Amino acid sequence: MATLQKIRDKGVFLVAIIGIALLAFILGDLFTSGNTLFAKSRDKAFVVNGQVISTQEFADRITEWESFQKMISGQTSLDENTSQQIREAVYDQMVRERMLDNEAAKLGLSVSKTEINDLVHGETISPLLQQLPFFLDPQTGMFDREGLMQFLSTVNAPVESLQPEERAVVEQYKSMWLFIENMVKYQRLQEKYTTLLANAVMVNDVEAKTTFDLSQQNADMAYVMKSYFTIPDSTVSVTDQEVKSFYEKNKNAFRMNVPLAKTTYFTKEIVPSDADFAEIEAQANEAYLKLVETANPASVVADYSDMPFRDVYLSANSLTEGQKSFVESASVSDIKGPAREGDAFTIYKLLDKTVAPDSVHLRMMAIPDASMAGQDSIVTHFVDSIFNEIQSGKSFAEVANSLNPQSNGGDVGWAREIDLAQAGIDVVKAAFSAPVGQAFKMTVPGQQIILQVEEKTVPVQKYKIATINMPVVVSEKTSNNVDNELNQFVSDPNVSKNFNELATQKGYFVMPDASVSANDFSLMQIPGSRQVVTWAVNEKKMGTVRKFDITNMRIIARVDQVYPAGVAPLQEVATSIRSRLSNDKKAEKIISDLTAKNLTSLDAYATEMQSNVDTVKFVNFTTRNITGLGFEPTLNAFSAYAPLNTLIPPAKGNMGVYVVNVLSRTQGTETYDAKAQKDLIQSNNAYMLQMQSLETLKKKLKVEDNRYVFF
Repeated sequence: MATLQKIRDKGVFLVAIIGIALLAFILGDLFTSGNTLFAKSRDKAFVVNGQVISTQEFADRITEWESFQKMISGQTSLDENTSQQIREAVYDQMVRERMLDNEAAKLGLSVSKTEINDLVHGETISPLLQQLPFFLDPQTGMFDREGLMQFLSTVNAPVESLQPEERAVVEQYKSMWLFIENMVKYQRLQEKYTTLLANAVMVNDVEAKTTFDLSQQNADMAYVMKSYFTIPDSTVSVTDQEVKSFYEKNKNAFRMNVPLAKTTYFTKEIVPSDADFAEIEAQANEAYLKLVETANPASVVADYSDMPFRDVYLSANSLTEGQKSFVESASVSDIKGPAREGDAFTIYKLLDKTVAPDSVHLRMMAIPDASMAGQDSIVTHFVDSIFNEIQSGKSFAEVANSLNPQSNGGDVGWAREIDLAQAGIDVVKAAFSAPVGQAFKMTVPGQQIILQVEEKTVPVQKYKIATINMPVVVSEKTSNNVDNELNQFVSDPNVSKNFNELATQKGYFVMPDASVSANDFSLMQIPGSRQVVTWAVNEKKMGTVRKFDITNMRIIARVDQVYPAGVAPLQEVATSIRSRLSNDKKAEKIISDLTAKNLTSLDAYATEMQSNVDTVKFVNFTTRNITGLGFEPTLNAFSAYAPLNTLIPPAKGNMGVYVVNVLSRTQGTETYDAKAQKDLIQSNNAYMLQMQSLETLKKKLKVEDNRYVFF
């Protein structure tokens, strides 16, 4: 009882202790696994209508697109520019898919399996499929339905009986087809959505007829233009208040979807030091001595040169400038070098000279050797039978086409010795020594070949050269020295405040006030510098300085300011606003000054405007791009409505002030077709609405792009 009473007396205290313990347990669990939970709550590559797309989902889709790109291009790797374009395309596609899904659900739009099947197998094949390279006929470049059917046959083939390698190929094709099918689906869904929007905008008879008539009325015009760039900015005055007023009235035009960072930076190129050059020069001297003594120059070239030895003869037009300069005065066995050529040391040795054709025109048939033991005699017998057909009088081209109708008669084209070197020196010697028109057969690794020389070029002087090329690369020591120097710069306690002064003292060329958007691929077009952009737009502490390692370069950057997504601050757009307002005032001044002169001819205007009379032809009201001028709606209006052969007073344009004389108008010969014209306008409307609707949906569905935080 006493014990029980003690428990009762201290009940509140015990409950508190238990509560704290439970809280500690929960918090402990959160902090051990909670980092993951917290990370997930922030893992938002982008958001569409509240739907979060994680960085992993985005990255997986990028990998899928990259794999697809490699397959259709035949490339094993992608360059930085292609990878960046793919990342943007993936983002656009994933956002578009989710927006279309959202709108389609409301409107009752869908793409059924039957529709997709019809787009693949029906009369009207999906435009997407008709554009993919591996569904095109290699001869005509046109869509090949049979090629598509063969691809689908492979995709649908049972894999149970296949070898592992074959199964892997089929699985890869299946994955590719799912990717393509998804693209076909959303392309069709977007067509439906865009068509629905376009049909909501009716084209009436008056609009169709007026647009047609204006498109058929082409004008030839003479004009004089005074460019705004020829007027000094000092001749007009744009006040800060005018700039601010324009900014306030047009804020939506300056909206940013992602943050913008202001940076100051300099670059340091990593180049070989004098010590690096000295080291390679010493090795080049060793190579020279060995090349003098050796009877086997190929082994010395293999030991020292970054380029392989080719045991072939080259004509002068196949030589580099350094090689050509050497052979012009060299005798056989002469050696030149080591000589520094750019960032490399070169040594040349003339091994031989000859007079022979530079190139031969070849036809070839190649028959793979049997991979199974005991079958090589069958292949040899087959090759012999083909060869005997040619020997008995049948043309090489005819026999080659009988083996492969798409071989173009076995025509290989023109080849030099260097072009055939990879097949082996025996092939080179045989091809250049064989009589024209006489077939011969050879065995090379993996196949037996039958060759015939169709033609030979006129014999010229040719040279056999051993070339040792030894590039000077940046040593680890040199690279470390540069990094140490830059690390000291970054660690200077005053670097944030005195970045420009300290960098200038060190001899670095500083680029101040550089603006980078979070979606920029790079910092000021510097390859591989996306990492600088990602850092800058995510940096919280202004004035932070950091060093970035890029191939053969280092970037030292300071974050000066970061502006969040939203309307760009006035100071960031003031210059462009001022320029626009300045052009408006220049136009007013030019027009006012010219009007006061009471000029009566284009020549007089040309003299006064310090310009020349020029002409444009076949301009109508619908012309979007006027030759030599670009988009100038003022001239479009004059082409349609200005009186003929009448000097039009000075008028403001995009590039400058124009004085125009419409010389003539010609009427087109096309016949008006109301339905065709309405369809054309409807098609143009659909394209315009497609672009506008996507941007409108992004705002409506509150698309939030956070990729810059992670990529």
